[in-house]
Amino acid sequence: MRIVYCTDSICYLGGIQRITIAKANALAEIDGNEVWIVVTDNKRQNTVLPVSEKVRVVDLDVNYYEDDWKSKLHVLKGIFVKRKEHKRKLTKLLNNILPDIVISTGTSEKIFLPDIKLSSKPAFIREIHFVSNYRRLDAKGLFANISAYFGNLIDYHFYIKRYDRIVVLTKEDKERNWKDNERVVVIPNPITVHRDYQTSWENKTVIAVGRLVLQKNFSSLISAWSLVHQSHPDWILEIWGDGNLKEELAKQIEEQQLVNTVRLMGYTNDIMTKFVDSSIFVCTSLFEGLPLVFIEAMSCGLPVVSYDCQCGPRDIITDGRDGFLVDLGNESALADSINLLIENATLRKQMGQAAKEKSKYYSMDSIICKWMALFNYLK
Repeated sequence: MRIVYCTDSICYLGGIQRITIAKANALAEIDGNEVWIVVTDNKRQNTVLPVSEKVRVVDLDVNYYEDDWKSKLHVLKGIFVKRKEHKRKLTKLLNNILPDIVISTGTSEKIFLPDIKLSSKPAFIREIHFVSNYRRLDAKGLFANISAYFGNLIDYHFYIKRYDRIVVLTKEDKERNWKDNERVVVIPNPITVHRDYQTSWENKTVIAVGRLVLQKNFSSLISAWSLVHQSHPDWILEIWGDGNLKEELAKQIEEQQLVNTVRLMGYTNDIMTKFVDSSIFVCTSLFEGLPLVFIEAMSCGLPVVSYDCQCGPRDIITDGRDGFLVDLGNESALADSINLLIENATLRKQMGQAAKEKSKYYSMDSIICKWMALFNYLK
């Protein structure tokens, strides 16, 4: 089976890039499969994960990213000029490959991909890596909400109808946003870590991971931690990640007199060892897709305390067994759940062991079986 992934890049940091490479590598190991990853922007030499020699990578050299931070005229150039170039180059390539399956995980080809006419008549699949209504959840103000409404309308009620299948990451997303659409299927992302990591649950460290942006809602976490600190001043909160809110969050930490207990750690390419050095994982996101970092933390034996945001936490966590789900924005309840795990080492270990067991559901072998079943059904 000839399988082609179309995406933006595999050399810039991000969950979609890691997942695309990992799945392509695994699929290429199956007898009879040939796999390509086609990108538009790959100026850096190093990829976010090693790419198997069995996977062919093609850079169409469209380079949308080089205009991202320029004038509105350059933005229009990307939409009207570069997209036309993108479609022409991709059409030529796919006509040479003659694929059986073509998958969109990127932001540009999703608009036109199913319109490409190929003699191999492939099945076209669209992957959605965020909660489907992320535009509305992220919108602030009247204009942003109007833009989000029309963005969803154009994307989900026009462009997406031409795909043979749409793959979302969580059952919650399917139920909330695609309940009556038979072409929408749920396949979660796989864990991409192969080595077995294990925490001791003894270090007095709580860990959070993510970009320092509004969506991750670390301001709420810091406020909740001020309550935890009152009861447990010997515990530390580490926040791993970088982003445009770093200075603002650092100022909040200082104003709330948490400098000695909350640490903005910056970016790391070895987050698994940081999980091993921690005892609890916490998440305060406003919305998610399927937060892969949850599964990675759980695979190390960390119990999770998370806001019950759309979508992902509810699919992954069994409340009270392998973690705690807290109403979105309830900082007092978040602090109480963290305190409970801090104060009860036995519970912390029991929930951590259950979390590690839960993470096995997201093994690469398990998820690739689901993808191959879908491919075989479509072809």
